[in-house]
Amino acid sequence: MIKHNLRIFSQNVRKNKILTDTILETHKSTSDIILIQEPPRFLIRRVPSCTNSLGDSIFRTPNYPEWSLFIRSNLSQDNYPQVAMYINKCLSKLQFALCLDIVNYCDINLIAFHNEQDTSFIINMYSDSNQTALYIMTWQNG
Repeated sequence: MIKHNLRIFSQNVRKNKILTDTILETHKSTSDIILIQEPPRFLIRRVPSCTNSLGDSIFRTPNYPEWSLFIRSNLSQDNYPQVAMYINKCLSKLQFALCLDIVNYCDINLIAFHNEQDTSFIINMYSDSNQTALYIMTWQNG
């Protein structure tokens, strides 16, 4: 499969599930990739814990039928990723993969994909008030 023109949409949704739902629904025929900053998250369950009598909380970002979700493993509420990437499932033949071996930071998603013999990358980054993600990119790759 050769794809020459990827249509990419990017939005900070401020953890708003309704806004995320709307973007993914309205862009399913007009965008190939959606980059989300501050994705919504919800508690799916608590699991037994040796350190917390209430159990550890497991959070998740919503999945959608037309989209493949790329996000780092959902961590605790305090260390939850600030970026998520939704890729239209019609592009699955491009073999998208999250590249944690190149950049391993919760607020940076680096995705590789193959288009014929070429490998390309897309990055989604959340920059806080201290510009931590930019510092991490410079430090890890500099």
